[in-house]
Amino acid sequence: MTGRTAGPRDIHKRHDLCGTSLRGKAFVFPFGRGSTGTPGIFLEAVRNGCAPGAIVNVKSEPMIVACALLAEAFFKVSIPIIDGLEKDPQELLRTGDRVRISGTTGIVEILSHA
Repeated sequence: MTGRTAGPRDIHKRHDLCGTSLRGKAFVFPFGRGSTGTPGIFLEAVRNGCAPGAIVNVKSEPMIVACALLAEAFFKVSIPIIDGLEKDPQELLRTGDRVRISGTTGIVEILSHA
């Protein structure tokens, strides 16, 4: 089945970051709010070179973890996911901060604040 959608697109325009590129950036958010379709949408971002370089959650849920696993399996793209940090990353990090993230050690290092 092929085709195109017609009419307006359903984009969550209420968020301050709507329209901002996540390409290669650390995507920090508390938890996933999607469904089983989330990994498919995420894989399109990976395929198009628009995926984040890392994901930092307060608590990662299974569909977010599936995103990173499938990116590795299908495209050989490693996207580390960090969660369960001692402090809430949303309280420590702001848009534009520079960070170094190690998926191996689970360390998020703040290099500079925006």
